[in-house]
Amino acid sequence: MLELFMDPLGLLVITFFVMGIISVAALVLVHFLKNEKIKKGLLYFLSVWGVIIAYCGVRSTPLYMMDQILITVAIGALSVIAFLLQKFSKKENKFQIARALVSVSVVAGMIDCFMI
Repeated sequence: MLELFMDPLGLLVITFFVMGIISVAALVLVHFLKNEKIKKGLLYFLSVWGVIIAYCGVRSTPLYMMDQILITVAIGALSVIAFLLQKFSKKENKFQIARALVSVSVVAGMIDCFMI
């Protein structure tokens, strides 16, 4: 049974499921926890995670599909924008906007990785 998962496609499926579980768990926690310090730490983690997902999407896309690569980079840029908004913005509702941006980035990045 173990040799079934040791081929490259099996490892790819396992990796995608682990990425999905991490994404869903972090998104649920960042939206429903009460502790603001943990929420802020999870927001920073999700920002980095969104960039990692975008990097995986760019690396797995063939070079002749430049439009798909640009879409993936734009999805990853949402995480960077969310991080910068949270870190440097003076607005009152910056945390809600940053959470929304990073959520869209992670969900869209996972969908993008799944669709490639």
